[in-house]
Amino acid sequence: MTPGPTLRAVEGVSTPLIVRVEDTNDHSTVEYTFTQSPVRIGRSARNELSLPHRFVSASHGLVEFTTHERRYTDLGSTNGSVLDGAQLPPRVSVSLAPEAELSIGSLRLTFPIPPAQRAEAGGEDAAPEPVSLPAIRPGGITAVMQQLARAPPTLEQSWQDVLFPGSVIGRFELVREIGRGSFGVVFEADDRQLRRRVAFKAVRPGHSSQVQLRQERLQKEAEAIAQLTHPNIVTLFDAGTCQSGPYLVLELLKGATLHETMRRGRIELSHALEIAIEIAWALDHAHAAGVVHRDLKPANVFVCSTGTIKVLDFGIASVLGGGDVRAVGTPAYMAPEQWRLGEQDPRTDVYGAAAILCELVTGKLPYRVTRDWSAVLEPGARPMVEAPGVPEDLTALLRRALSPVAADRPRGGAEWLAALLEIQERLDRPRRVETSLARFARRWASKIGGWRVGLAAAGGAAAVGALLYELLR
Repeated sequence: MTPGPTLRAVEGVSTPLIVRVEDTNDHSTVEYTFTQSPVRIGRSARNELSLPHRFVSASHGLVEFTTHERRYTDLGSTNGSVLDGAQLPPRVSVSLAPEAELSIGSLRLTFPIPPAQRAEAGGEDAAPEPVSLPAIRPGGITAVMQQLARAPPTLEQSWQDVLFPGSVIGRFELVREIGRGSFGVVFEADDRQLRRRVAFKAVRPGHSSQVQLRQERLQKEAEAIAQLTHPNIVTLFDAGTCQSGPYLVLELLKGATLHETMRRGRIELSHALEIAIEIAWALDHAHAAGVVHRDLKPANVFVCSTGTIKVLDFGIASVLGGGDVRAVGTPAYMAPEQWRLGEQDPRTDVYGAAAILCELVTGKLPYRVTRDWSAVLEPGARPMVEAPGVPEDLTALLRRALSPVAADRPRGGAEWLAALLEIQERLDRPRRVETSLARFARRWASKIGGWRVGLAAAGGAAAVGALLYELLR
């Protein structure tokens, strides 16, 4: 049981994941098959594997898998997870051996190898040899930054000459243009070597690339960004340069941005909280690696067609020629330290994430804002976080996370995530259903306030009979 990095999913090579769930109390067994990684486990119905038991947290754990490896992460659950008899630490990815047994309360989860995979491996008991999938090569992003520093401010003509559908750049064949903006142009492309579709982004040089390249801290952060591998962060597969200039190769996503999703209509509270939690998982992972996003907003959050949330552009704009790193941000979601061009840290991301959640659950931004001013900068500023249907504990958390004073906010992704999971756990906890008999008995009990009437919590028939007897004496 060795902690390790989050798996980098490879499109087109994953075999199904089989999860066998046995309840050791009643000895019932159910088997589930999944074809897409990751698989979230929890009591909430929004999980891929929903286990409606009281001892299972709303968001309990997560399994990631490829053809060659399977890993499990406990997501900070209330009652924890036990792997092969050992209690797992929260939010640490651990390898699942073919014979592994995962225990959650009275549930025992095992992960049989699919028959076809056993046959390919050479027998019933044979298991595939674990393979560590490489991250982007060290120094790859620094090389792109160096190319940006040498490049002219515009490469429009080169793009027109080189970047067009059907063009082949290295092992990538461009299929169609899917986006264009101040940061570059993006194509859907075919990775002919690994047989997968990717997003090919040609990066536009910024005017201050040479200045930023001299900042050693930014280079280190750029390399850290390149190594981020997490189910809720878009994966950076490769980086390089070609005739048209530097480029990045990223995971190709299907779906819509959160900004586009919000424009279609209001998102219910439980779903909004799920989205916020997945963003928080991404922040937890990035902050632990020393990376701060600095520009969290609905347009930088992607809602995949599978329901998974992906955070986009994790710090990339701030390190690849995006201007003064302190000025990165979008007014509606910028913390006061960003407006003041001050130092930023994980608490800046917590503010942005909280602003997104506030907008999701209240339908409005926490502070009045224009392009060049925000009410968060006013003395005594307080965020507007109240709305019908928003529970008080969530309102209190939003008020804290959106404080103009950074020291008052959760310290980073881990603390923000823990607070959200705690609220979700309370909201998702099964509620006792009160019967009509219990309601009848309780109403009569209140009418005879001076009498002491013994009523069972469930309001059974015996209690009602005793009450009627007293009334008719």
